[in-house]
Amino acid sequence: MTNFCLRTLLVATTICAVAAPASHAVAGPMKFKIASIAPPSTPWAKLVKRIKRTFSKEIPKTELKVKTYLGGALGGEKDLVQRCLAGGLGMIGATSGAIATVVPELNVLELPYLWDNEKQVDRALAGPLGDALKVAMEKKGFVLYVWAENGFRHFATRDRFVHKVKDMKGLRMRAQPSYVHTSMYKHLGATANPMPAPEVPGALSSGVVDGYDNSLLYAYATQWYNSIKYLTLSKHIYQPAVIVFCKKVYDKLPKEMQAKMAAKANKIEKAGRSMVRKGNRAALKNHKASQIHVEPQKNRAAFRAKAKKVWAQFARKTPGGKNLLALAKAAAKK
Repeated sequence: MTNFCLRTLLVATTICAVAAPASHAVAGPMKFKIASIAPPSTPWAKLVKRIKRTFSKEIPKTELKVKTYLGGALGGEKDLVQRCLAGGLGMIGATSGAIATVVPELNVLELPYLWDNEKQVDRALAGPLGDALKVAMEKKGFVLYVWAENGFRHFATRDRFVHKVKDMKGLRMRAQPSYVHTSMYKHLGATANPMPAPEVPGALSSGVVDGYDNSLLYAYATQWYNSIKYLTLSKHIYQPAVIVFCKKVYDKLPKEMQAKMAAKANKIEKAGRSMVRKGNRAALKNHKASQIHVEPQKNRAAFRAKAKKVWAQFARKTPGGKNLLALAKAAAKK
């Protein structure tokens, strides 16, 4: 029996599959392990369970057996991406920034101060930009299942709001290990300290970093918020996530199974976005209830002017970057 792992995320999820060859002589169902770096009881974890229920309903138990793993039990995002490419995972869910380490075109979605609201992003992903990114992912070994999301990211710090660009000066900020994130901090005048998510609580409590940026839901679920006092609602980066099949595994699945897995994809995508957005609204209330000072960011135009240097960097270094940036800007204007 050939082993495949299908792993799903959402701020990142993974489905691990152990799949038998397409021979009717081999007894027993394919065994699918569904795992996520998402903390239990979060919308992302609920989405993993929904995927499990959907697959189990659409595909007979004699053909498919599904088991879920949450809380990063099967590894972090970087590990999941590499294992998927190697054919050891059948499906992963991760932030677009994590997948962008292999598919740099995805960085267009996380360019700082590009998006103002969720409607712009929804329109972009359902239009020409989303189509182009789907093709780019498939060329690199990922087959899109659904778009998911982490949500808009905000600045959280120990001792100040971030209303002016100069407010960033001197801050040591945890950054997601992505040049888009580290370059943003550089141009805003802060020191970026890239590190994996599991290391952040310790870095905050020990004072290695002065703050971070992330979605409200993720920061609350992981309790990062316990180490900060000021939350600036900057909405500076919108971070989607992707749930993708590893093409090496996907291409070996029976066509009828591929079709059954995709049967409810649209409903799952809509449900995932709805849960995360509702969760982010609830997390904002929870931040305020925790005596954290909260204010919407002022002087957004000044930050955007600095952020455009990151846009230009993306256009220069990314295959087809100029066209992708144009498509994103067109969607953001509507």
